[in-house]
Amino acid sequence: MLASRLVRAAGERAGGLAVALGPASAAAAVSFCAIFFGGGLTAATLAWIGALALVGAALLTGAALLGALPAPTLDGPAALFLGSLLGLAVWCGFSTVWSISPERTWGYTNRTVVYTAFALLGLVAGTRLPRARLAAGAAALLALLAGFALLAKCVPALYDYGRVARLRSPLGYWNELALLCDAGVPLALWAAAHARRQRARAAGVVLLYALALTLLLTYSRFGVALACLAAAAWVALDRRRVESLAALAVGGGAGAAVFGIALALPGITNDGEARSVRAHDGWIFALVVIAGAALVSLAALALAGREVPPERRAGIERAAGLAALALALAGLAVSIAFAGSVWSEFTNPGSQLSNNVSHLASAKSNRWIWWQEAWHAFTRHPGGGTGAGSFELTNQMLHRAPVVVDEPHNTPLQFLSETGVIGFLLYLGVAGGALWGAWRARREPAGLALGLVVAAFFVHGVVDKDWNYVATCGPLLLVAGALLARRSATHARRPLLAAGAVAVALAAVYSLTAPWLAQRQLAKGTPASFASAHSYDPLSVDALQGLAAFDDRPGHYRDADRLYRDAVALEPQNAETWYALGVFYFEHEAWQRAYAALNNAYTYDRFGTFARPCGLLDQARTKATGYTPPTLKCPGSKRPASP
Repeated sequence: MLASRLVRAAGERAGGLAVALGPASAAAAVSFCAIFFGGGLTAATLAWIGALALVGAALLTGAALLGALPAPTLDGPAALFLGSLLGLAVWCGFSTVWSISPERTWGYTNRTVVYTAFALLGLVAGTRLPRARLAAGAAALLALLAGFALLAKCVPALYDYGRVARLRSPLGYWNELALLCDAGVPLALWAAAHARRQRARAAGVVLLYALALTLLLTYSRFGVALACLAAAAWVALDRRRVESLAALAVGGGAGAAVFGIALALPGITNDGEARSVRAHDGWIFALVVIAGAALVSLAALALAGREVPPERRAGIERAAGLAALALALAGLAVSIAFAGSVWSEFTNPGSQLSNNVSHLASAKSNRWIWWQEAWHAFTRHPGGGTGAGSFELTNQMLHRAPVVVDEPHNTPLQFLSETGVIGFLLYLGVAGGALWGAWRARREPAGLALGLVVAAFFVHGVVDKDWNYVATCGPLLLVAGALLARRSATHARRPLLAAGAVAVALAAVYSLTAPWLAQRQLAKGTPASFASAHSYDPLSVDALQGLAAFDDRPGHYRDADRLYRDAVALEPQNAETWYALGVFYFEHEAWQRAYAALNNAYTYDRFGTFARPCGLLDQARTKATGYTPPTLKCPGSKRPASP
């Protein structure tokens, strides 16, 4: 018996849902893990989250190549985006050959490979996932994030804010949490303006309230500015401007008001407060946050039930446009008036930067110094850079203060410095392809909101080290891939390519887990564990130095000397490798060699422990040359510190 047309249509819809459920679920699960568990920079975190992304991308790609899922077509923007991202990962791996820190380069290559998997996962999932559903899922994830971040501020047991009060849980870094709040602004405005149900519109306004409050508690200056730019871009490009303006007034205004109340609670916004103070002010803050959410919800429901007539809509939009123009002109005038002092404060930060609420009103930053250091490294190595992920050693050699940073807080400049012109052009290709897809998706409201999410990500990368955080890079590149997804018209099966994708993913998983396994072996601190760590990670200087320390016994001088020198050969611009070698020579009374090695350590880091007056370097110089600076008054000889 033939099925009726309605039965056949229902069956087709059910089958389509089943096909879409796998990619959508995989994308949601991996993004959730990245956001809530991927904030740290540890090898263990990258290993298991990266493995999930790689396996998920390989399985979905294999299913698409075998015809079980619709295959995406690689048109111009998609090919530029995915090809540049894959090329960037390969180029980062090649830079290990000339890197000043091969171990760090390996880790950075792994990170970029994981981001490629996220992008591929989004590209495959996007072929069957409507953009409205993708936007709704992203908004739900960000709502969970904002809720947990505020809850951790209320409950001290969830996160320790005793020393620094800036909101950063669960990502561990306030500026990355601010980036995700920025990404949520256009999604919240989309829900508030275009959701079909009144409750969904009200939920969008409440989400905007939570995001605004979370963002302000991060004290991120550029994060606040970028959120304003994202909101302005949405209002300018979307047709339902009145609803968006109302959502901004209610949700954003309430978030700012609750933030003002938080400033009066020391346990919420002051550094160094006792746990009892944080617990006491935490429950007060929780009540205020809940009350604010309730009021915002009631106001949003009331506004959602009222339709604005076309004639009033035009007047409101005109008034809002004039107000925005006046505000922009006032901001421009203030910027011109204070441009000199702001620039001077930015380029000459002077004293130590604060992390309290005064950070919002200050232009102080060390970024200008870090950018100069990165540019200096590029001009010395314009072709291939110093090696992916190696800026820490560049900063160690050039820094003007004891604090050492691992990135210049500028992603394009970082790739220019670490991977040279080729890596920089590949990164521009990634950004160009993603932004091309974002611009193409602007015709529908959900696509416009997601496109602004992608644009915010690449704009934020100009002032921070986003590439270090799988919690932000992974999900946002997944969104970029999903926006570029277009279903291929052909369904040819390619089993060899499917098998190749799985094999490459398994190799990449091993590349991710090897450094983590090496770190686990290093923690044991035995000769066998150091040897095992070296077998997992032959680029690890810690493994070589650990083996050398155990070989440093009577009759094994040459073996230990060789291992210490091998560590120096791996990272010849690392002060720590030279210091360990210098300590070894000092303990064996090889004064000339000890002085040379310790002097190299001082060359690459003028603020290390070996640079202290009367320290190991001064002692080695005296013993090697017989010279002691007349201004140096040392009470006596000191034994060397452990490397």
